[in-house]
Amino acid sequence: MQTNALGVPAWPIHGPEEAEAVQRVLASRTWWRGSGSECDLFEAEFAKFLGLRHARLTSSGSGALEIALQLGDISPGDEVLVPACTFIATASAVLRMGACPIPVDVEAETLCIDPEDLERKCTPRARAVIPVHMAGQGCEMDAIMAIARRHGLFVIEDAAHAHGARWRGSPLGGFGDVAIFSFQNGKLMTAGEGGAVVTNRDDLAERSFALHSCGRPRGDTDYRHLEIAGNWRAPELVAAVLRAQLARLPGQLALREKRAPVFDGLLARNPRLRPLKSKPDTTLHSHYMAMAWVDADEPGCIDTADLSMQLRRQGIPAFKCFPPVHHTRMFEPAQLRFAALRSDFKFPDYRSLTTPVSEAAGKRVLWFHHSVLLADEAVLEKLATEVSRSLGNFVPTKNKEMVHV
Repeated sequence: MQTNALGVPAWPIHGPEEAEAVQRVLASRTWWRGSGSECDLFEAEFAKFLGLRHARLTSSGSGALEIALQLGDISPGDEVLVPACTFIATASAVLRMGACPIPVDVEAETLCIDPEDLERKCTPRARAVIPVHMAGQGCEMDAIMAIARRHGLFVIEDAAHAHGARWRGSPLGGFGDVAIFSFQNGKLMTAGEGGAVVTNRDDLAERSFALHSCGRPRGDTDYRHLEIAGNWRAPELVAAVLRAQLARLPGQLALREKRAPVFDGLLARNPRLRPLKSKPDTTLHSHYMAMAWVDADEPGCIDTADLSMQLRRQGIPAFKCFPPVHHTRMFEPAQLRFAALRSDFKFPDYRSLTTPVSEAAGKRVLWFHHSVLLADEAVLEKLATEVSRSLGNFVPTKNKEMVHV
């Protein structure tokens, strides 16, 4: 396994299996899913791995989210509840449908959507909820499904971080109406880009084929475009690489599950670091990120942007947490006017919406790429020591900004 100077495995990990897969498709000259078999085979294998009935391979996780929203018949002006702390695609897909994302705060221990705030944010216009299994930690799906039933919400699980993860023994991605996965370059299995829509519902699986293929049903040769849809098909080359990646995933999941508590314990030796908790209901945690609060109980003490930049310069793949989605420029009025497809619809004043845990996490949570958890324990010891040393070299200034000394 190739590593950097500190012993952190290089990502993505690949081998002769991926090379053979690419050569196999190149030689076949069937690079498009309409004439090849790799996409069909991957969909069957991925669904079986997850323990679900259906999987639809797409060209990206963002595309999978848009398809999922279409499967839920989300219309302009509908409200879709999303966690405030998530990658922007969870919210931007809603905007691209002309619908209204409603940011919901997250739990401090897990950064998963807070069921209590979800209940508070539901209105008669709410039509769907997208719980995000942050870093592979399962959301409180029993509570979320109960809320969804009370309010008639379509449930889209965002499992972009949760390949193979389980909650109370059942696969994440199998609780809601549909779920999405991502195979972008940093994900637990990757072909550079790619995504999937998964479901146990036969009707949604059938419709998803047309929605990912310009509205055309499977096997169509008469140009029957059944509904408005884009082209979210993935090529056969992507599917072939993903089949090889899927074969190596179980071993990597087992190693991350073993290493994660070790790394958390090493980080926790520093009283300024508080690793996020793994709830026992998540019976298999995929550990897409190792995450920790920095100076969680000392307001104004540190912003992890500078700290993570310093750590990356040292070869440690560390990053700050996502900012609240509604604090990005995407949610400024000048941008939102392009998303309002219904003339009588007005977006809320997003700057006035408070999500205190998400706002704190955007500044105070530090996360490490999952490749760290494939390293030897001696490497983890070295990394934790270096993180503590670097943290010790940061001090607050009077105006609460940070300088490195």
